[in-house]
Amino acid sequence: MEISINVIKLKQYASVCSVLYVEDDELIRKQTADFLGRFFPDVVLAEDGAIGLQKYKEKKFDVVVTDINMPNMNGIEMIEAMKEINYEQVVLVTSAHNDSEYLMKLINLNVNRFVLKPFNNKQFLYVLYKIAEELSFTKEQTKLQDEIVSLSKRAQLIVDQAKIGIIVLEDNKIVMANKAFLEIGDFDTFEMLVLEMPEIGVLFEEASHCISATSNAELIEQLKTLKEEDRKVRILKNTITFEYQVNCSKIDDKNSYILTFSDITAIHNALFLDEVTKLPSKKFVLEKIELLKQKTSMLDMIFLKIKHFENLEKWYGKEEAQEVELGLANKIKEIKQKSMPDAFIGYFGHNQFIVIPNGSAVVNLFSMLKNINIASLPLFEKHRYSDVEFSTSPEVKLEKVDANKSLGKIEVDISEIFDMM
Repeated sequence: MEISINVIKLKQYASVCSVLYVEDDELIRKQTADFLGRFFPDVVLAEDGAIGLQKYKEKKFDVVVTDINMPNMNGIEMIEAMKEINYEQVVLVTSAHNDSEYLMKLINLNVNRFVLKPFNNKQFLYVLYKIAEELSFTKEQTKLQDEIVSLSKRAQLIVDQAKIGIIVLEDNKIVMANKAFLEIGDFDTFEMLVLEMPEIGVLFEEASHCISATSNAELIEQLKTLKEEDRKVRILKNTITFEYQVNCSKIDDKNSYILTFSDITAIHNALFLDEVTKLPSKKFVLEKIELLKQKTSMLDMIFLKIKHFENLEKWYGKEEAQEVELGLANKIKEIKQKSMPDAFIGYFGHNQFIVIPNGSAVVNLFSMLKNINIASLPLFEKHRYSDVEFSTSPEVKLEKVDANKSLGKIEVDISEIFDMM
């Protein structure tokens, strides 16, 4: 078999490889060292296994070339000690013995490069060429991998500066998330996100005209088909609702997507929250009812209004009356937080508050709301000696609303209930 060696490539590969050559025969050591030096610029010599091991501990080597039978410490003992330091160490054994016992020991030590003495230079060189080639490729791959990791870290640093949440899904699995997205979900680390919420749809609250997806695959499909105004999600954090606009872009031809989450809570609040009470406005209340209609045929709803509210506005003006509305809203929020955190509170309009309980403790919640003492509000304290008629509690009513009706008819029914209070 003709052995073919590209000498130029060998020198190129060998230029980045260091060699430790261990041989007790001085003449062979000198001749072989001269031969190795023609290709490898960094060759260190040792005359026995003990010296070879000591030099190995002092410096890393890409290749160890060693004899077997040597004084002080033989080649197998030295290799065993080296493998304890670095099991992946590349070793080339040169020996005059073809003993199967040696062979099995060396194979067990993960040594699979052998050259029998006396060896011809071309055969020896070919083995060294293949070793140097493999080492060069490994180093190049490691270098490329390091560059990729470095670029990845740099990219992560860049995207972490973005104020919008960013995640990357690959085959429907989260492979990257920036700092802003971790903050959206209250995750300390990316690892925690992947461990606790691999399907990010779990974060989203159910809401009309918003995305509700149980899996990442379903989320991607919805983002592909929904209109832009419906590509939104709502997330509840510490009882506060945040809304985000979601955009999705495919990466190349792979099943990979970049998702961005832009905070549009301020826009949402401007459209859906009452400016004074900071409660969901009529539009938001009807949206909530539309969602609940899909789950039940009858809705328990608690209606509240301030008695003689028209007297407040007449005698003390709109601003003072709004202060009372705000005070009542805050008292309702306190009761909700303590007794039924999942209940929904809405401001239906002028002096009209709605509470939609979630659960069986409706009567208990109704009783607590009925016993609210609004006389403790600052405005009432300020005008408690006034002749204007005030009430110490709001008017409260518990009604069942037919959810089978259209949303328009339900809106009319609610207005009628308030009118009759």
